Amino acid sequence: MPQAESTGKCPFSAPDTPEELARSWSVYQPWLQQDPVSHWNTVRELAPVVRSEEAGGFWILTRYEDIEWAAKNADVFSSAQVGIPHRDVLPVKQIPIQLDGDEHRNWRRTLSDLFNPSVVNHFEPQMRQAAVEAIEPIAAKGECEFITEFATALPAETFLMNFGIGREYLQPLLEHKTWLRRVGIPNARNDEELWAANRPLWDFFSEAIDRRRAEGTEGRMDVFSRLLESTYDGRKPTQDEMVNAAFVSMLASLDTTTAALGLVFLHLAENPQVQDLIARSPESIPAIVEELVRHEPVSTTGRILTQDVERHGVTMRKGDRVMLSWGMSGLDPEVFERPDEVDFSRASTRQLAFGIGPHRCLGMHVARRILKVALEEWHRRIPRYHLAAGSTPTRHYSPARGVADLRLVAG
Repeated sequence: MPQAESTGKCPFSAPDTPEELARSWSVYQPWLQQDPVSHWNTVRELAPVVRSEEAGGFWILTRYEDIEWAAKNADVFSSAQVGIPHRDVLPVKQIPIQLDGDEHRNWRRTLSDLFNPSVVNHFEPQMRQAAVEAIEPIAAKGECEFITEFATALPAETFLMNFGIGREYLQPLLEHKTWLRRVGIPNARNDEELWAANRPLWDFFSEAIDRRRAEGTEGRMDVFSRLLESTYDGRKPTQDEMVNAAFVSMLASLDTTTAALGLVFLHLAENPQVQDLIARSPESIPAIVEELVRHEPVSTTGRILTQDVERHGVTMRKGDRVMLSWGMSGLDPEVFERPDEVDFSRASTRQLAFGIGPHRCLGMHVARRILKVALEEWHRRIPRYHLAAGSTPTRHYSPARGVADLRLVAG
């Protein structure tokens, strides 16, 4: 019999004490989906290091300085297992997310120039055009379901541009990704079934590399063209390695950027004074993006310890898993004054939304640019908007906290 029935407690009700909150913490808990932030603040005040017994047990670092410390000590906090619970979505390690040490450093050297600001600048006109083409039909009809009609499509189109895959492949990519997230991964009974579920998407990227190789790479700045001309540790990357990097980039970027767009536009829809600020001072958009990314936590990942380590009097053992909530670190009052308030003139921008240390997000420049372009082009065409009458945005926590349904009306 489920515990909720035996205790009379609703499964969507949070535990009654901070200790029970910590012990029951999981990004998949039903009672955390709508509002994890207030519960996180309670757990952070409990202790800097707490223990959850969910998913086999793991430690949680609740404060900014400890999350930053762990991220900078990647030799102790290994990225070999990045999920809690962890699933091996590929039969090999994900490049570069699951790699450590020299192997990780060598791949970062190979990949980092493929996502730098100059590359983002190169693709911005195409990104902006994709945003405009998505917004104009919305402006014409005066309403939309923002997540499906805009927040999902724009990051996916940007991904295709960056990797040199034609926009005509947008729907196949979204269909593969959506099926994998909603059906393939949840229903896989073991890793072998999970790998089989990933195979169509793996083949999709392999075929894209073959097309680029056949068409030629000269003068192109897309990721696949530059990967075909690059070296890793003194040799050419293999086809499987290039597909691996593309697959991982898709998983790491699409959901998180969609989540960030949803949370940012939800805040804007509920705060018309910020819409007015954008219309009055569009130059403020970068600061608005940075503050809202801090204020609206998105990403959570995991690490596994390579040795015993002590922090704040707590000994964590080799093989233990540790949860790092990059987004929630932006709410730490020891680092950010009045962290629960939105302040676009905030002096400190030391947020960890995109991580820090050797595993800092490769796609952070792309993600920031997508948010900037989205706010610019949207507010040029739809300067005022609000939540549709009677609608309630459907929030979710998970490793990428976001909004599943957001109905907006112009005016």
